[in-house]
Amino acid sequence: MFGFLQSVLTLFRGQPNPETNRSEVRTTPAKTALLLVDIQNDFLPGGSLAVGKGREILDTVYSLIDDFKWDVIVATKVNHPSGHVSFASAHGKEPFTSIHVPRIHTNETVEQALWPDHCVQDSDGGAFEAGVQSRLERLSKDGIDIVYIRKGSDHKVDSYSAFADNVYSMFTRLPQELFSRGIAKVVIVGLATDYCVRATAIDARKFNFDTIVITDGVRGVFPDNEEKVLDELRRWGTRTVSLDEFAGCCKTS
Repeated sequence: MFGFLQSVLTLFRGQPNPETNRSEVRTTPAKTALLLVDIQNDFLPGGSLAVGKGREILDTVYSLIDDFKWDVIVATKVNHPSGHVSFASAHGKEPFTSIHVPRIHTNETVEQALWPDHCVQDSDGGAFEAGVQSRLERLSKDGIDIVYIRKGSDHKVDSYSAFADNVYSMFTRLPQELFSRGIAKVVIVGLATDYCVRATAIDARKFNFDTIVITDGVRGVFPDNEEKVLDELRRWGTRTVSLDEFAGCCKTS
């Protein structure tokens, strides 16, 4: 429990922590979760906030779902209400700009990136990509452990990470779901490298999970930033590998 609390406190520090970068010797195979980050229609070509090369990740994502065994599969979903703080339309501003907004529960302000309206609750754009959705439904019927995490539902605060909102005023259920299952390793794919994947991987390291990002399975909003982001994740202790590299060392089915 003390170690868990240390990890939670680390979430409020903004730099890599050497304690979370140390390799751990394990005598038994680590329980592993696959994290599918925000693979939703609005983030794919044709969506309102499309990642230009977003569909390139799908074959990798499908392979990870179909061809590997996982102790749990977690699918995260941005679930914004209408008028969300991240919507440029809510402020009468242009998308892809930024403003300062009140920091929730404080008298401070925080910089907020502004986006086109996206992933609105109960919209087609907010739904999972069809191939991902059908696979998750099939696996669930087969008794595979599937966990769904919704984030970004508070209209006053944005939430990139699957673990917490952007100012750590509230955690999602994900830490509890992973720790209660004894998960030690997380494998991450999804959209987008430079926002929600980045934040999720960093928070996974802060919680001291062995963290792997599959490079074939992520793409960025701004492709020119991707290698810089992956370098940052490596400094946090995240491993970045291709699907073939992962399969060569870790395939279990």
